[in-house]
Amino acid sequence: MIGQHGDVAAAHHSVRYAVRSRLSTTSGYVAIAGRIRHTDEAIRLGTDVVIDGFPRCANTFATIAFQLAQREPVRIAHHLHAPAHLAAAADTKIPGILLIREPIGAVSSEAIREQPIRVGTVLSAYGRFYEHVLPYLDRLTVGEFSVVTTGFGRVIDALNERCGTAFDRFDHGERDVQLVFSLIDERERRPALKHVDRFIAGEAPLRDVVEVARALDRDDARSVAPEHAVPRPSPRRDEMKRAIRRQIESRHLRPALRRAQELYERVLAP
Repeated sequence: MIGQHGDVAAAHHSVRYAVRSRLSTTSGYVAIAGRIRHTDEAIRLGTDVVIDGFPRCANTFATIAFQLAQREPVRIAHHLHAPAHLAAAADTKIPGILLIREPIGAVSSEAIREQPIRVGTVLSAYGRFYEHVLPYLDRLTVGEFSVVTTGFGRVIDALNERCGTAFDRFDHGERDVQLVFSLIDERERRPALKHVDRFIAGEAPLRDVVEVARALDRDDARSVAPEHAVPRPSPRRDEMKRAIRRQIESRHLRPALRRAQELYERVLAP
């Protein structure tokens, strides 16, 4: 009976996820998101840069690192996980960074976060996302996951060269990287507050995030982010990923995986 309930929950969530994936390819999705739920995150007048990609492709690392590196706050549009968001950046000539990760890593991590969900639904959404950004590649700077998380300064350099901008580069010193991870944790611990998102968007200084976190920690020192949600490595997540990887590589998903891999390679092609 528990298994049946789990299957029903996964089916319902998968339908909602697929619908959202399809809507995210439309300009209307970005417009509605900017007016209703994602007012700080969506592209708007005055946006300096758009940084977005399929979920679990170092979106949070990239956006926090980018903002931390700047001498003055910049307006970053981020975390819509919508190809239409990047299309809007390209169409309006706003500098844009397209984030991408090899499909097995991205899909397995996203399936963990969104559980219960059908892995095939997430794999299809990955393909749909990158299928829809292909026409805009010549106007976007690509940030591949491993480069973003180890040498993001190179991506910022490439953005500056492409767009004629002068954004400050992020250097991967131990102190700065640890600060990025601490802000990632804080964002996942208290997502409803959106205080980290306001910092990412350039709407709040870092000290406001720190002060909020310290005040709340005094009231609830036991508060921790759920491990399945935190977009950073952990032994437990690695174990879960291995199990999901076996599902992704199963025979019935091989065509979708092959298409996802082709798209990944096409996005990264020089």
